[in-house]
Amino acid sequence: MKQYIENSFFICATEQSGDNIAEKIINQLNQDKNIYTFDGVGGSKIAPLLKTQFYSINDFRSIGIFEIIGSINKYLTMINKLSNVILQNKYNIIITIDSPDFNYRLAKKIKQKGFKGKIIHIVAPTVWAWRKNRAKDFANVFDKLLVIFPFEEIYFNKYNLNTKYIGHPIYYIKNYNQNIKKKYIAFLPGSREGEILSLIQYFKTIVDYIDLISLDFKIFIPTLPHLKKKIIFLSKNWKKKPIIEIDSNKIDEKFLQTSIAIVCSGTASLEISKRNIPQIVIYKLNIFTEIILKFFIKKKQYANIINIMSNEMIIPEIVNSKLNKKSILIGFKKLLQDYFDNNKIQIDRSKKIINKLLLENSPAKIASIEIKKLFFPKPFKD
Repeated sequence: MKQYIENSFFICATEQSGDNIAEKIINQLNQDKNIYTFDGVGGSKIAPLLKTQFYSINDFRSIGIFEIIGSINKYLTMINKLSNVILQNKYNIIITIDSPDFNYRLAKKIKQKGFKGKIIHIVAPTVWAWRKNRAKDFANVFDKLLVIFPFEEIYFNKYNLNTKYIGHPIYYIKNYNQNIKKKYIAFLPGSREGEILSLIQYFKTIVDYIDLISLDFKIFIPTLPHLKKKIIFLSKNWKKKPIIEIDSNKIDEKFLQTSIAIVCSGTASLEISKRNIPQIVIYKLNIFTEIILKFFIKKKQYANIINIMSNEMIIPEIVNSKLNKKSILIGFKKLLQDYFDNNKIQIDRSKKIINKLLLENSPAKIASIEIKKLFFPKPFKD
């Protein structure tokens, strides 16, 4: 008779990209012969997989230094509550995903309170861009770190933190054939309400221009269920009504027919590159946040990881104080002209970087193996 082992996880994913990662890892672990239970913080992807959900990603909306300062008491209260829950329930393993500032403080708090289980973090803080001291801080509280970029391991191995490269989640994005008739222009305004509110005016500028020149494309906006009503409200006065889609299968179908995209900087930009769709990346921080960050980031820094890894502007970026109605129109016209001229330079050059982010096995499969090593330090047998 087989011996089954029940083990409990606490998962903390406060952003949509983390929620996506968590869902795939939970599903991968559930293929195992052992019995696992999951509690935690997450979005709509992992909510059905959790025994108890303590907070939703809707509770985490801050994107800049000043926005976070305004919510700091709320986040400290969350950390205190979650640390008490973790200690009370005595989980075997804590898995935190992305959101390094919040998750580091949560991990540090439960360590201080005497947590004896293992803590693993997925998606490293960008120590290669700024605040390098975080690598040492992470090594003091986490038992293992799983990174999604191949150049990150060295920063944490330096402090003897057990670090493993698992490949990037764009592994799951289908690489579509381009020989299909295109009828959509995609707007990706971000996965947080704050991002959408800061960028929506620039999408409207593009819509007005498309209407002015009678461009024969439909506007397509893929988004999350909890953001759909907000986007409908913000776009109600657009002359060209967008198609707002939340169903993942329908989103995939429409991306097949998408010509170009205007994308909020982040994981979505890599997904668009994997889909072979030319794009512009846009982003807008609070002006005071931007000024402060300039003091910390000493070298020239791009927003898009493809540009960062290649150290040149492959994906056009219009961000922060450079983003205004004039600059977004100039960038959009250039992107549109390149598309009509059949210019595939952006796609071809992006592919070389994308290929460096993919491994033979999926990130979830590699991550699940690394997680189980914390349960079973020696090979486990039936």
